[in-house]
Amino acid sequence: MDTRLHAPQAGPRPRPDPRYTAALTALFKDARYDGRGEKYAHPERARQRMREILARIGEPHLRFRALHITGTKGKGSTSAMAESMLRHLGCRTGLFTSPHLHTFRERIRVDGQLMDPDHLVDLVERLWADFQAIPDLTVFDKITAMAFRYFADQGVEVAVVEVGLGGRLDSTNVLEPAVCGITRIGMDHMHVLGETLTRIAWEKAGIIKPQVPVYTCPQEPEALAVLLAVAQERRAPLHVVEPLHGTGLPLAGRFQEVNAAVAWHMVQEFARQGHIRWDEARAREGLAATWWPGRFEMLPLPSGSPVPLLVDCAHNIDSIRALMDNLAAYFPGRPLSFIFGANRDKDLSPIFPLLLEASPRLILVASRHPKARPAQELAQELDEVLARHPVWPVPQIHVAHTMDEALQVAAGWTPPEGLMVGTGSVFVVAELREAWFARYPWLFSAQDWVRAAAEEPLLAPAALPTLDMRP
Repeated sequence: MDTRLHAPQAGPRPRPDPRYTAALTALFKDARYDGRGEKYAHPERARQRMREILARIGEPHLRFRALHITGTKGKGSTSAMAESMLRHLGCRTGLFTSPHLHTFRERIRVDGQLMDPDHLVDLVERLWADFQAIPDLTVFDKITAMAFRYFADQGVEVAVVEVGLGGRLDSTNVLEPAVCGITRIGMDHMHVLGETLTRIAWEKAGIIKPQVPVYTCPQEPEALAVLLAVAQERRAPLHVVEPLHGTGLPLAGRFQEVNAAVAWHMVQEFARQGHIRWDEARAREGLAATWWPGRFEMLPLPSGSPVPLLVDCAHNIDSIRALMDNLAAYFPGRPLSFIFGANRDKDLSPIFPLLLEASPRLILVASRHPKARPAQELAQELDEVLARHPVWPVPQIHVAHTMDEALQVAAGWTPPEGLMVGTGSVFVVAELREAWFARYPWLFSAQDWVRAAAEEPLLAPAALPTLDMRP
């Protein structure tokens, strides 16, 4: 089989709209990628400053109902499924998620549509004086306030809002939701949320509100104990759901049955409260129509062409374990080659052994994101892991300088009937999708967000256009 990949077909990167670039540059200019951030350094100010900015811009979060979702794994998928069901049930919906794959506009959607670039520029211009009036606002504070203002302006009836990080101190935790959801809790962001599952669960449980129903999936005993205790203290009904079967799940992976169950029961609860009319057929249609790329996703490939590529945003140990379980279930015995990159804040010592147990072929790469760990550092950490396991067979390791190089090496290494798997961070998955799109643009749907990536600005420290945001 010819394993050579087609040369990229895309032309020069289009020049982004300078006003759109300037708006995003203004939003992200104070972004921190190296630590806990202001809200954990000064927790007493976290929700106080969000309330201050929301008061200044007209309390937009009180003009729509909300479903609020946190968790370590699956909260984005669960949010997407809940929004799609609500939309198919006739609601005008908002969806707020983070981070994004290809374009910032993915983060703020109304009725399933990406935020319009002109609307984004207009919002930043209108809100900038208010942002400047509260100097300790974080970048995520500003984005959250902007999303809530946009939802209110667009007449959203119900917004599905994904927590950015944790829960207790998150910028979104000023909402007064109709129902809350907590997906699988695991060990991630320990430098921020704590070193134990109990502490992490306590941070996640911070979204539980007095008497507001909460839906969660089966959890580790110590995590569930925390959720039960907090829910009891706040007199919030807590329901543990079972996996949802036979509903035409759109997202591959057995763990998605659990995420779908959380979303399903949250929307059912919203209907029980009288906010919408429940229609099971339409809810199933909405669930089946959910599109959430980069999650155990097989990318399109021409018939008879080279080795296929599957991508999955498995960015922590629990996600990697779930990926390995799904690969074993969906592709048993199939030879694998991994393309892997991770962010600086990840503990890779338990992850590398899982990758190498599944395949002796590993290509290390770094994304362009400021949080990315350089590929050479990944190689050094891998050497340390291998030194602790001297009886392992020597694997094939390659340090790639670009995603294109990573794909070429993986395609050449992968045996016949094999599969390339790109994973490790959302940013690696995004850039692999973009590299694949450059080769096979005709195979991607017109609605795929990857098409917006070509016009998305690369936010770098270099001088960029400035936006006139004078009051």
